Amino acid sequence: MSSFSLGEDGFSKAKSLIAKASLHQEELLGEPISHEFIERATPVAWLGEAVPGSWVTMATNPSPKEFLNRNNQLLLGEQARFHILENGQSLAEFAKDETQLESAVEFYQTYFKEGKTYRTWFGKPGGAKLEGFINGMGGSFYESARLQNVVHSDFFPFATRTHMGRIKEKLNLLGSDFSREFMQDKLEFLRPGMVILLGREHTALFERIEQGITFDPPKTIELYPSAHYQLGFHQRLGIPLLGLHFKPSEQFLGLGGSQDVNGLSHGKYGTKTALNEMGREIASNLKSFIKTMN
Repeated sequence: MSSFSLGEDGFSKAKSLIAKASLHQEELLGEPISHEFIERATPVAWLGEAVPGSWVTMATNPSPKEFLNRNNQLLLGEQARFHILENGQSLAEFAKDETQLESAVEFYQTYFKEGKTYRTWFGKPGGAKLEGFINGMGGSFYESARLQNVVHSDFFPFATRTHMGRIKEKLNLLGSDFSREFMQDKLEFLRPGMVILLGREHTALFERIEQGITFDPPKTIELYPSAHYQLGFHQRLGIPLLGLHFKPSEQFLGLGGSQDVNGLSHGKYGTKTALNEMGREIASNLKSFIKTMN
């Protein structure tokens, strides 16, 4: 499967989505935050095969390591994970170039199939990290006949040189009119079967995107009591939501060797076994929750 699996209408919507993001990025290049953008980098609207009904994980924004190597040099040619602008080309020009927009779509669609995945965040097939948690729930970013297809996306579709958490304009950027409207457009395009928010702040942010998004009070994972999550529902799309108060791809809450109420080290929370178990327990509770929604 490739970009052509989107169908003519889906392909058109995909290119329109990228063009909209590109024009906004061009506008931001005239703002004080312009120095944070990576020269010649293009927006990242989603990652993975955009099949209707897929689960969508949602985080902050793409890592600069998606575009830069260890020496902070731009990944080009066969090393590139995404479409790179031509020298001297503006994002506005890119937004009007059908051929280059198609190239961008192809990079998104094949991200988990070309062996270039940023595994420090996503994990490897059958491994730990975010993939380990998703496997426990019954899904995978990587092609699998027995697991639910999972796509990744971000609130802010642009990589920044500085970690977003250290950028003072973070809240304004993530909560802007563009971010809300772009998220709505993106969800209309992706048509997910469920959205999984990676972090408490993202859960709260997602709830404010539009009316009709609600979450139940936080729950605790039985075997891992420091891990909290919320189950929710998106009324307009008619899909369940999962808001995690932790990010499975990172050291659990950054707590390192500290312990939970049962004396279990938080470092253990990041193991493949623990992540699988967390995913399974949440998946079980999610099934009961969905029945109450029907």
